Amino acid sequence: MKAFLLSVSILASSVVCQGEQQDPKKSDPQAVLKEVLASFKKQGIKLDSKARTVTIPAIVNQAQDPIEYLLIHRRGKKHEAMFLTESKPSILNAALLMIGLEKGKNATFVEKQPAPTLEEVQNGADPLIVTPPKGKRYYMTARWTTPEKQVVEYCVEDLLFELSTREPMGRCEWIYLGGRMAQLYKNDPEVYIADFEGNLISVCYLSPDNHLGTMSHERARDDQNWWTTTKLPEPGTAVEFIFHATEPALHVEREKRLRAAEKKAAAEAAEKKAGGGVKGEAKRGSK
Repeated sequence: MKAFLLSVSILASSVVCQGEQQDPKKSDPQAVLKEVLASFKKQGIKLDSKARTVTIPAIVNQAQDPIEYLLIHRRGKKHEAMFLTESKPSILNAALLMIGLEKGKNATFVEKQPAPTLEEVQNGADPLIVTPPKGKRYYMTARWTTPEKQVVEYCVEDLLFELSTREPMGRCEWIYLGGRMAQLYKNDPEVYIADFEGNLISVCYLSPDNHLGTMSHERARDDQNWWTTTKLPEPGTAVEFIFHATEPALHVEREKRLRAAEKKAAAEAAEKKAGGGVKGEAKRGSK
């Protein structure tokens, strides 16, 4: 408990994971905790320390272009986002730290040496060596009430559609980045950039690490690859957007469905291949 209150004191000093920290001894930890929890309430942020979840209010956004951000603040890029929240990014980040999310590493890009030729690039060669994000996973779900008054909840992966494969998303991993502190203008003090940009969770590889989280996926290099599935409700629908530090039951069930679908597809492919072989033998035998 003492260590927990100490971390709360540090969080309250900046409400972010970086930046100048005040001496925890100068504040009453219990009073600081009360202040932090009050800021959560003001921002509509619900923290469940036992379940290790953070829930925020959001709405379904009306995207105009392929999805680059799963979640944004109202200041973010509305034309390419799925969900929009009014919860302040730095306060949300403090809550995520309090359920134990651990900062990972963003994707990195290095130019290939020697560089591919123009013809190779035109044929699909990537001029960069891309290292995907790495870190401890976290999970996200969205919950809302349908017009028929039924409460439904989905893993966010079930709401994303791949434009390149024309299929709903398969597996991916979500990596916490935590945002960063930086100066907006020379000689100004550092600020939490996400509070000004408003972009929170990306579905493609973006740099620098101004956002709170990103996706690790074999096609996340492509920022034109993602759209929404028919499971997503109408724009303007109010939802509860939930961050999970540990794997929720919904995600466990989703993994079972994916494994079953993969097993079925493999069996059908094997059957088709075997059937083709039999037909080929029959044709050769008829000559």
